[in-house]
Amino acid sequence: MAFENYRQFRSEQHEAAQAASLRKLAASMQQGPKLEGEIRHNQRIKEYPQGFVEVLTASRPIFWEPGYEPSDKWAPESRRTADRATSGEAAISSEPSPENIARAVRRAKQKLRDLALCNEMRYFVTLTLDPKLIDRYDMREITRRLNAWCSNQVQRCGLAYVLVPERHQDGAVHFHGFVNGAVEVVDSGTLSVPWDKKPRRPADEAQRAEWLAKGGKVVYNLPAWPLGFTTAIELYGDPVAAVNYCCKYVGKQQGPKATPEKIGGRWFYHGGCKAGPVVRYADVDFDNMPLMDGAFAWEVPAAGAIFVKERVNL
Repeated sequence: MAFENYRQFRSEQHEAAQAASLRKLAASMQQGPKLEGEIRHNQRIKEYPQGFVEVLTASRPIFWEPGYEPSDKWAPESRRTADRATSGEAAISSEPSPENIARAVRRAKQKLRDLALCNEMRYFVTLTLDPKLIDRYDMREITRRLNAWCSNQVQRCGLAYVLVPERHQDGAVHFHGFVNGAVEVVDSGTLSVPWDKKPRRPADEAQRAEWLAKGGKVVYNLPAWPLGFTTAIELYGDPVAAVNYCCKYVGKQQGPKATPEKIGGRWFYHGGCKAGPVVRYADVDFDNMPLMDGAFAWEVPAAGAIFVKERVNL
């Protein structure tokens, strides 16, 4: 592209961006500001494609509707920190407290859960690293290679994934997580059986059929993974249970100060995930709210609120 054409192209891009910003500003002005009580609520409802909703209710209005910012932006830090703590906006300082780290782990687990439940994941996978191919302790190199491979698969095949790093006892890294059906899998010849932690290879077709009848699951491999060994098991049963199991890996490792370790600077990796739960907000009388079976409550002193979480099948 000639320089003049390129300059014209960039100018047109800039003008288009300016026009889009003006349209957005005009829509915002037409909508107008709202009172805090109109956009701040004490109940958040998330609807999942599996046919259930999760209801999180606070003892005070704590959830902001998306698209709005508080006008008291310069309020005292203590109040802003407490508010952001539960809305998922609090940033961890350079020397995070145990409370901040615990909150970050909870937020990461919730985000992982939303992505995994809303994006038609098909396989639970484990990706290991071959020391002949990569330094299994160098997180910078591991992250670089992992991101390159995942990005390529997302663009070429439509891969959607969430992956959680975990350390072996010697400190080497591997990954657990979920992928959708876009990735190629091949039968490894082994089965995951209820009576053994490791996959087992049947002696013949008759034994394979017998083990499958007793609850065995086919273990697949991902031939496209270039950095080591893989296993993949097709998801079955309750998807929520499988996702909750994977969430346990987030923050599982303990760092040097006996706090959860953020391996490689990230709680988990994800890409190609385009869907999320449908979120709504409501206002309810917390003190007189009837509770469903299985509801549980906890207090967050930093937020100055008590929370109740419930799951309701639709």
